[in-house]
Formats: sequence, C-alpha cells, structure tokens
Amino acid sequence: LLEKSPFNQMYPKSIAKDAAEYFAEWNKLFTSGPITSKEARLAAIAASAAMRCEYCITAQIHLAKMVGATEDEIKAAVQIAAEVARFSILLYGNEFGQEKLKDVLGIE
Repeated sequence: LLEKSPFNQMYPKSIAKDAAEYFAEWNKLFTSGPITSKEARLAAIAASAAMRCEYCITAQIHLAKMVGATEDEIKAAVQIAAEVARFSILLYGNEFGQEKLKDVLGIE
C-alpha cells in the first residue's frame, strides 16, 4: 500500500487496505463528482481555511491551480469562508436564533 500512496502509512495496519480504498473513492468527487474539479477544489480550500489545516491548504491550493483556479478565485474562496465564520459568530453570540433566521429568509 505504501507504494501506491505515502498517505497510507497513517492508517493502522488492520484498516489500511479499507482506508486506502475509501480515500481513492472519495477523491473521485474532485474528478467525476456533481461539480467541476475547480469548484470542488475551491470548496476544499474554503473548508481547509475554516478548519485551519495548513496541510490541506497547501495541497488544495496547489491542486486547484492545476485545474485552472486563479489567484483571485482562491482568494474569493478563502474570503467566503472567513465571512461565513464571521457572520456565524455574530448570529451565535447575539443569540439570533433559528426562528428569527428562518423569518428573515422566509423559510416556514
């Protein structure tokens, strides 16, 4: 398994084969999923920034550029993650509540 991917060394031997197969399957979301590869990588950049994973950010930015993402698109993905987090903190800290939010959005 290590010859196929150096990431396989992270798994306990008892689940390494299954974990490697799962990794290969979920990675198909970046190549043959319901959104384009570039959109998937931009979403991954936003998620990586939100969870503050330096490994993920490095990998996802590199991979996004490989599928045509521009610097400005990458910056926009990071900005979106930052703004969603900021507004979430405002809503949560001010105890805005789900019912008020649903009223604002017109959700019944």
